[in-house]
Amino acid sequence: MLAVRNLTIEFQTDESTVRAVDDLSFDLHKNEILGIVGESGSGKSVTGLSLLRLVPAPVGKIVRGSAVYDGRDLMSMPISELIKIRGREIGIIFQEPMTALSPLMTIGDQFVETLQLHFDITKKEARERAIEWLAKVGIPSPEERMGAYPFEFSGGMRQRVMIASVLMLDPKIIIADEPTTALDVTTQRQIFELILQVKSEDSSIIFITHDMGVIWQLCDRVMVMERSRKVEEGKLRDLFASPKEGYTRKLLSSVPRLTDEPIAREGLSLPILTVENLKTWFPIKKGIFSRTVGHIKAVDDVSLEIMEGETLAVVGESGSGKSTLGRTILGLEKALSGKVTFRGQQLVGMKMAELKTLRRDMQIVFQDPFSSLNPRMTILDILTEGMEEHRLLEGKSKADVAVRLMEEVGLSADQIYRYPHEFSGGQRQRICIARAMSLRPQLIILDEAVSALDVTIQAQVIDLLMELQERHNLSYLFISHDLSVVKRIAERTAVMRRGKIVEYGLTKDVIGNPQSEYSQKLLAAVPVPGSEDSRLSIRKG
Repeated sequence: MLAVRNLTIEFQTDESTVRAVDDLSFDLHKNEILGIVGESGSGKSVTGLSLLRLVPAPVGKIVRGSAVYDGRDLMSMPISELIKIRGREIGIIFQEPMTALSPLMTIGDQFVETLQLHFDITKKEARERAIEWLAKVGIPSPEERMGAYPFEFSGGMRQRVMIASVLMLDPKIIIADEPTTALDVTTQRQIFELILQVKSEDSSIIFITHDMGVIWQLCDRVMVMERSRKVEEGKLRDLFASPKEGYTRKLLSSVPRLTDEPIAREGLSLPILTVENLKTWFPIKKGIFSRTVGHIKAVDDVSLEIMEGETLAVVGESGSGKSTLGRTILGLEKALSGKVTFRGQQLVGMKMAELKTLRRDMQIVFQDPFSSLNPRMTILDILTEGMEEHRLLEGKSKADVAVRLMEEVGLSADQIYRYPHEFSGGQRQRICIARAMSLRPQLIILDEAVSALDVTIQAQVIDLLMELQERHNLSYLFISHDLSVVKRIAERTAVMRRGKIVEYGLTKDVIGNPQSEYSQKLLAAVPVPGSEDSRLSIRKG
């Protein structure tokens, strides 16, 4: 289907030229799912983008190489020909849906426009097909959500929309760049089954991910990348059973598993945060007068507490209300009713000036790193902006502070003068974590903060979070869909579904002996690398 030879890509920064992909060659066969796996910054995503010549110019440049598809070289053909191939013959699911979807158009208008561009169909037919595909990827009330804008969806739901927009065109090759990173395990499973179902016998998929569990469940062959180069390639079972390279063994050993021992701490007694009967509802408006005809009950009568020095995990499917809960606690969403008490202070209804003072002690790492970083600011300014605002930089060098924060999250000192677009998705998430840590807060809300990170960096960041927690007695609200990570970091876990908490208790009990049917369903969907039962369950659907 595709033959890539000697692909070399470079990026020009203010300091030097960075080789992002170095002399890469590989083949993609018919009816195959090829997994490309490696750490953040290894060149995985840039490789996928280059196949449709989407590498951002003039900073990025394809120096040399070929990618032959259907007898034609994608790298040398006129753009006018390549445009006809993009989407219809070779589709790409982008890593960050918020930046890939137009914020000025409704989801329905974007889908209809795309379908009419590629197929000779009426607007009515395009709308019907769009609604059908939104339903296929698990968007509730798809006909109503056609009129919604991207910002009105949760991160996981936006990713499902992105996946539907590509699959509905039935391309011959699908380049899937971390397509399930933001999805919970049950929705991820649905998407895998859907991909296998819609993939015809003469189509193929390049699946880019850092998740070895996903690689095991979905792929036929694997290519491992490290620092812009291919280090190993082989059939799935061969690579998992006997990896040849030390780097591959490192990736496999870093995968968190449900069988790992759960975290356990003693002496946690005083609550730092208490949430009582919290409700956050969003109105559904219809008609020319925008009358309220109902509500989306994103957070519906939720009560919980976080102790000093504790990590409380909140897990659940995309759209369950996890992120809205975190944003409401910080006052970023307006609560309909209920109480949020932080160190004895009632936050619901608090004046903005008072709330601003408390923001030093309460920080958040957002789910989408790219849209939460100012594209016009250097990393140096991003990391020190909060410290300047709260007057914590007196007598300190901004550069020294930024370098220390970068090194804490595994990034190098010479990157502080770069801009957000010059980093990979995983690297941007590490920058967001460093920014949250800069003020040394007492409570940090981590909204899918490690979901975009590869397993080795994820393990390092979790170790860092736990080390900082121990050193500074930090408390975390850890919002995640990854139960294996939750077991490693959280003492207690709350399971959310449709705005409500359906199970709440010690993590070892919630994961080891779940009481609710929904919790049992979440656990059953967790991919297990190396398990034949786990791989076969997806393919049987």
